Amino acid sequence: MRVDYRVLGPLEVLRDGVPVVVPAGRCRVLLATLLLRANEFVSVGEIVERLWDGAPPQADRAGKTLHMVVTRLRRALGEASCVRTREGGYVAVVTVEQLDLLRFREHVARGEFGAATRLWRGPVLANVTSESLHRELVPALLEERLKALEARIDGDLERNLGADLVPELRTLTQQHPLREVFWAQLMVALHRSGQQADALAAYQEVSVVLAEQLGVPPGERLRKAQQQVLAAVPPRHVPQHVPRQLPTALPHFVGREAEFGRLDAVRASGQVVINGSGGIGKTSLAVQWAHRIANRFPDGQLYSDLRGFDPTGAPVNPVNTARDFLLALGVPAGEIPAGTDAMLESYRAVLARRRVLVLLDNVRDVAQVRPLLPGGEQSLAVITSRNRLRGLVAQHHVVQLDVLGPEESMVLFGGRVGAERVADEPGAANRLVELCAGLPLALAVTAARATLDQHPLKMLVEELEHAALDALDTDDPLTSVRAVFSWTFGCLSPVAARLFVLLGLHPGPDVTEAAATSLLGLPAAEALDELVRYSLINSQNGRYRLHDLMRSYAAEEAAHRLSADEREKAQRRFFDHLMHSALAAAMKSDPLRQPITTPDPVPGAVVLAFDVSTDADRWYAEERAAFGPAVMAAGEAGFDGHVWRTVWAIRHFLLATSRRREGERLQRLAVAAAQRSGDLEGECRARRGLVSCLIPLQEFDEAERHLREAVALDERLGDQIGLSNDLRGLAYLLSRQGRHMRALDPLQRALAVATRSGDRIELASVAASLAFLHHELGDHLEAAARAEQARDMYLELVPDERDTVVASNRDTLGSIYRALGRYEEAEANYLRSVELQATLSYRHYQADTLVRLADMKRELGELDAARGYYRAALDVYDDLGNGQADDVRELLSSLS
Repeated sequence: MRVDYRVLGPLEVLRDGVPVVVPAGRCRVLLATLLLRANEFVSVGEIVERLWDGAPPQADRAGKTLHMVVTRLRRALGEASCVRTREGGYVAVVTVEQLDLLRFREHVARGEFGAATRLWRGPVLANVTSESLHRELVPALLEERLKALEARIDGDLERNLGADLVPELRTLTQQHPLREVFWAQLMVALHRSGQQADALAAYQEVSVVLAEQLGVPPGERLRKAQQQVLAAVPPRHVPQHVPRQLPTALPHFVGREAEFGRLDAVRASGQVVINGSGGIGKTSLAVQWAHRIANRFPDGQLYSDLRGFDPTGAPVNPVNTARDFLLALGVPAGEIPAGTDAMLESYRAVLARRRVLVLLDNVRDVAQVRPLLPGGEQSLAVITSRNRLRGLVAQHHVVQLDVLGPEESMVLFGGRVGAERVADEPGAANRLVELCAGLPLALAVTAARATLDQHPLKMLVEELEHAALDALDTDDPLTSVRAVFSWTFGCLSPVAARLFVLLGLHPGPDVTEAAATSLLGLPAAEALDELVRYSLINSQNGRYRLHDLMRSYAAEEAAHRLSADEREKAQRRFFDHLMHSALAAAMKSDPLRQPITTPDPVPGAVVLAFDVSTDADRWYAEERAAFGPAVMAAGEAGFDGHVWRTVWAIRHFLLATSRRREGERLQRLAVAAAQRSGDLEGECRARRGLVSCLIPLQEFDEAERHLREAVALDERLGDQIGLSNDLRGLAYLLSRQGRHMRALDPLQRALAVATRSGDRIELASVAASLAFLHHELGDHLEAAARAEQARDMYLELVPDERDTVVASNRDTLGSIYRALGRYEEAEANYLRSVELQATLSYRHYQADTLVRLADMKRELGELDAARGYYRAALDVYDDLGNGQADDVRELLSSLS
């Protein structure tokens, strides 16, 4: 039985995922009081004060009533009761994974602030009536949340998510007007999204608030934020985006001084390859050295695990890695070329202008790594591989890594288990080190086992020798590694052992607690911690990773320990977790999108919830490496419905981050999966999704064929909204090819279909499409009527207008009013579009709109205003490295 207690929002108790009714009144006050001080003794006197809000009755009556409340609460909770009686009081006995408050604090202690803040579901204990509880206990808890929020946003700002954070920070500054940190973060976010004037306006606003309400000037952090905005250096000289992607260096790294010396000697060569067998410590050495020299590369450090030897997934496509690197370097998604050659050329050109360290881990062969080598002489590529990579480039240097010597091995082992234990049993310590064959991975796992078990080292020697009987007569060190794995696996708790085996089914490069919980079907936090303690997995930033040798071992264990039924159920829970979480994210990132039919998740599958679109976008970015392998694994396992629905859910993210080729590949898998299962809705949605990837690649003929197939499918299904969407897509395709008159017919059909459906979102989208097309055809009055209709409907549907189609319609409306000579209205709509595009991170389109506004001002003879808007557009284009910057410079020079 699984029991969950929740206090970070309304008070809730769930038994096996089903809510348990907690009686209102004093029962809820009692449970909330105990849970807020979980696993701590709470005296009868304190509880009585809380239950009667500081005005208790006489002691004997209060005691009897309290006893009745406890009895009633226990009866209501049944097996889910955590209330235990102690002499003179009570205690709520819960584990970390059972209580959201304890998980929140654990995440905070680990620095996992995003995971911590996502646990909050709304106002704390909103359904618990107690003035004293809300007065005395809840404020401190809210302060914990705000500090975690501040830390999470600081981390997001470090990752250059400034524009995405602006809406959230505006809300936070309204809710907490005296909290200076949020104001300082808002200023930085505005500044980094190119809104310097708004950043300075925010400083003036908070200055007035602080002066009027507290009589104090802005604090140090606010003043520093102001100085940062005022002293901003043009981004074309100092890149705004400085990625810091290196994994955390190991705390117990020892030895390898000779190798460090060789690496230092060849650093200027441009490419360095660290070569050696699996488990020998290539990645650890590369990461350690990269941290040592990181300050020599002020424009950032890039990292990618290319998974060249991962047993459960295909090696990473270098084109996808290049695109991820361009995004990390600040190139907006809309500016990344669609073609492979053009994108790789752009990647090399960007690195040629910067000093960047690029760490390419677990490279399979030369073909995989060559496209990612930086251009120019300023950057350095550090490559790790089991293969020699002959023929890479003439100037690359190879550092061959061998096993650790006996002395270095003992230093590593002794540093983990303690010098005293080694001194007490030197012979046994030497034998354990010998059995590890000088492999750092085996030494780390063995030392972790010795540290946790605290048995005499001699006993551990006997156990490991027994496990290593097959390895003693061979010179292959990897055989010793597998013996260490088997030996350690045997001492795990049943739950941790089962989780380790199930991780062999996970297709991605790393796993989250939510994914692990879904695989296991039970809360996985304690089991994950146990695996980390035994060094079977590594943990960083709330994600857990297995070494590829460990992953191979887990996959083998899964193959012979799990029945077909166990495997199928675990995979279904995991694929449900990923699919339903992606669907929830899609509804936040793209709320106007037509939903799809989806079966309920199975029990045990964790479905994430997202409060705001920035949370959804952050999750997409964190999980991006898992999507492709998971979709392929789902198809291979026969989960065809999960294939097309997951791809449908991530389409918006793939397009927004210019993953067009990856999107095309996954959409083709989705089409095939839907066809295999005979799912007409799935085939229709997958074909439409494929079209959205083909059009930017200018593969118009194939796109039109798929659209017409989608039209036929939606007609068979009787899906009016889907049919209208297909027809709009066909009109857009024709318009993209300059065939505007031909585009009118499918749009008129779409209007008739959407009208019959009565769907407000689809009607607004058809109106916006008609407005754009009539404007292109020169019928500006009809265009204005349609655009105004779309604007009003969008305002009804999305009051804050924070959606890409809304911003696009505002831009269209500005151009229509300009053509009609309604210049004030044109300017207002252009500026509104610019504002929305900035918050949506579509800065390229923001600059395009600014140029149109500047052109209008120039035509009207308002040259100062035109210069201002051209300069604002130029700042954006320069920041993005966009070639249109030169055109804008010519326009500016023509005004002088």
